[in-house]
Amino acid sequence: MEPRLQALKALLDALGVGAEISTVADRKRIQKAVYLGQRAGANLGYRFGWYVRGPYSPPLADAYYALANALAMGDEPPAELRLNPNLATPLKKLLPVLKPPEGITLSQEDWLELLASWDYLLAVSKATPEAAVEKLKREKPLLAPMVENAVDARAQAGLE
Repeated sequence: MEPRLQALKALLDALGVGAEISTVADRKRIQKAVYLGQRAGANLGYRFGWYVRGPYSPPLADAYYALANALAMGDEPPAELRLNPNLATPLKKLLPVLKPPEGITLSQEDWLELLASWDYLLAVSKATPEAAVEKLKREKPLLAPMVENAVDARAQAGLE
Protein backbone atom coordinates (compact mmCIF):
# COMPACT_ATOMS: atom_id res chain seq x y z
CA MET A 1 0.00 0.00 0.00
CA GLU A 2 1.27 3.44 -0.90
CA PRO A 3 2.54 5.56 2.01
CA ARG A 4 -0.06 8.31 1.36
CA LEU A 5 -2.84 5.73 1.67
CA GLN A 6 -1.26 4.28 4.79
CA ALA A 7 -1.22 7.77 6.32
CA LEU A 8 -4.88 8.30 5.41
CA LYS A 9 -5.84 4.93 6.88
CA ALA A 10 -3.92 5.71 10.07
CA LEU A 11 -5.69 9.08 10.40
CA LEU A 12 -9.11 7.56 9.80
CA ASP A 13 -8.39 4.88 12.39
CA ALA A 14 -7.15 7.47 14.90
CA LEU A 15 -10.34 9.50 14.37
CA GLY A 16 -12.52 6.40 14.67
CA VAL A 17 -14.39 7.02 11.43
CA GLY A 18 -13.28 4.02 9.40
CA ALA A 19 -12.50 3.75 5.70
CA GLU A 20 -15.90 2.52 4.47
CA ILE A 21 -17.13 4.59 1.49
CA SER A 22 -20.20 2.72 0.22
CA THR A 23 -22.67 5.53 1.03
CA VAL A 24 -22.75 9.30 0.64
CA ALA A 25 -22.90 9.48 4.44
CA ASP A 26 -19.67 7.45 4.71
CA ARG A 27 -17.87 9.70 2.25
CA LYS A 28 -19.17 12.86 3.93
CA ARG A 29 -18.02 11.57 7.32
CA ILE A 30 -14.51 10.96 5.94
CA GLN A 31 -14.31 14.34 4.21
CA LYS A 32 -15.34 16.27 7.32
CA ALA A 33 -13.31 14.18 9.78
CA VAL A 34 -10.13 14.55 7.73
CA TYR A 35 -10.76 18.29 7.36
CA LEU A 36 -11.13 18.61 11.14
CA GLY A 37 -8.17 16.31 11.80
CA GLN A 38 -5.99 18.47 9.61
CA ARG A 39 -7.26 21.63 11.31
CA ALA A 40 -6.35 20.03 14.64
CA GLY A 41 -2.78 19.56 13.43
CA ALA A 42 -2.61 16.16 11.68
CA ASN A 43 -2.05 17.68 8.25
CA LEU A 44 -1.87 15.15 5.44
CA GLY A 45 -1.72 17.88 2.82
CA TYR A 46 -5.29 17.81 1.51
CA ARG A 47 -6.68 21.20 0.50
CA PHE A 48 -10.37 21.89 0.86
CA GLY A 49 -12.78 24.20 -0.94
CA TRP A 50 -16.40 25.09 -0.18
CA TYR A 51 -18.98 22.70 -1.60
CA VAL A 52 -22.69 21.99 -1.15
CA ARG A 53 -22.01 19.90 1.98
CA GLY A 54 -19.25 22.13 3.36
CA PRO A 55 -15.49 21.64 3.07
CA TYR A 56 -14.59 19.19 0.30
CA SER A 57 -11.29 17.98 -1.17
CA PRO A 58 -11.30 16.23 -4.58
CA PRO A 59 -7.78 14.82 -3.96
CA LEU A 60 -9.04 13.33 -0.68
CA ALA A 61 -11.94 11.71 -2.56
CA ASP A 62 -9.45 10.21 -5.01
CA ALA A 63 -7.37 8.95 -2.07
CA TYR A 64 -10.21 7.28 -0.19
CA TYR A 65 -11.38 5.55 -3.35
CA ALA A 66 -7.81 4.33 -3.91
CA LEU A 67 -7.65 3.22 -0.26
CA ALA A 68 -10.94 1.33 -0.56
CA ASN A 69 -9.69 -0.35 -3.73
CA ALA A 70 -6.39 -1.32 -2.09
CA LEU A 71 -8.20 -2.75 0.94
CA ALA A 72 -10.64 -4.65 -1.31
CA MET A 73 -7.68 -6.18 -3.13
CA GLY A 74 -6.21 -7.37 0.17
CA ASP A 75 -3.47 -4.74 0.28
CA GLU A 76 -3.53 -4.10 4.01
CA PRO A 77 -1.27 -1.58 5.74
CA PRO A 78 1.32 -3.00 8.13
CA ALA A 79 -0.30 -4.28 11.34
CA GLU A 80 1.93 -2.03 13.42
CA LEU A 81 0.86 1.09 11.48
CA ARG A 82 0.07 3.92 13.86
CA LEU A 83 -0.28 7.61 13.34
CA ASN A 84 2.93 9.48 14.07
CA PRO A 85 2.78 10.59 17.74
CA ASN A 86 3.43 14.16 16.59
CA LEU A 87 0.21 13.94 14.61
CA ALA A 88 -1.76 11.90 17.14
CA THR A 89 -1.24 14.31 20.03
CA PRO A 90 -3.21 17.22 18.50
CA LEU A 91 -6.14 14.90 17.85
CA LYS A 92 -6.76 14.21 21.54
CA LYS A 93 -8.75 17.44 21.96
CA LEU A 94 -10.65 16.80 18.74
CA LEU A 95 -11.84 13.25 19.43
CA PRO A 96 -14.54 14.14 21.99
CA VAL A 97 -16.26 16.55 19.58
CA LEU A 98 -16.47 14.18 16.61
CA LYS A 99 -19.74 12.77 17.93
CA PRO A 100 -22.87 14.91 18.24
CA PRO A 101 -23.29 16.44 21.70
CA GLU A 102 -25.92 15.04 24.02
CA GLY A 103 -29.35 16.26 23.03
CA ILE A 104 -28.39 16.83 19.37
CA THR A 105 -30.26 14.40 17.16
CA LEU A 106 -28.04 14.75 14.09
CA SER A 107 -26.24 11.78 12.59
CA GLN A 108 -22.47 11.86 13.02
CA GLU A 109 -21.94 12.88 9.39
CA ASP A 110 -24.43 15.75 9.65
CA TRP A 111 -22.86 16.90 12.91
CA LEU A 112 -19.41 16.80 11.27
CA GLU A 113 -20.80 18.75 8.31
CA LEU A 114 -22.02 21.46 10.67
CA LEU A 115 -18.82 21.58 12.70
CA ALA A 116 -16.49 21.49 9.69
CA SER A 117 -18.60 24.06 7.81
CA TRP A 118 -18.63 26.43 10.78
CA ASP A 119 -14.87 26.09 11.17
CA TYR A 120 -14.20 26.47 7.43
CA LEU A 121 -16.26 29.63 7.17
CA LEU A 122 -14.41 31.22 10.08
CA ALA A 123 -10.86 29.88 9.62
CA VAL A 124 -10.51 29.51 5.85
CA SER A 125 -13.06 31.89 4.37
CA LYS A 126 -12.35 34.42 7.15
CA ALA A 127 -16.06 35.20 7.50
CA THR A 128 -17.27 37.02 10.56
CA PRO A 129 -19.39 34.89 12.89
CA GLU A 130 -22.45 36.86 11.78
CA ALA A 131 -21.71 36.27 8.07
CA ALA A 132 -21.00 32.59 8.74
CA VAL A 133 -24.35 32.19 10.52
CA GLU A 134 -26.14 33.88 7.62
CA LYS A 135 -24.44 31.59 5.08
CA LEU A 136 -25.39 28.53 7.13
CA LYS A 137 -28.99 29.74 7.38
CA ARG A 138 -29.13 30.13 3.59
CA GLU A 139 -27.25 26.99 2.59
CA LYS A 140 -27.84 24.61 5.49
CA PRO A 141 -31.17 25.59 7.07
CA LEU A 142 -31.57 22.25 8.86
CA LEU A 143 -28.14 22.53 10.50
CA ALA A 144 -27.99 26.27 11.20
CA PRO A 145 -30.21 26.18 14.32
CA MET A 146 -27.51 24.10 16.06
CA VAL A 147 -24.63 26.44 15.28
CA GLU A 148 -24.13 27.33 18.97
CA ASN A 149 -23.23 23.69 19.58
CA ALA A 150 -20.64 23.93 16.80
CA VAL A 151 -19.27 27.13 18.37
CA ASP A 152 -18.79 25.30 21.67
CA ALA A 153 -17.33 22.17 20.04
CA ARG A 154 -14.88 24.20 17.98
CA ALA A 155 -13.64 25.93 21.11
CA GLN A 156 -13.43 22.63 23.02
CA ALA A 157 -11.33 21.13 20.21
CA GLY A 158 -8.97 24.11 20.26
CA LEU A 159 -9.65 25.03 16.64
CA GLU A 160 -10.08 28.75 17.28
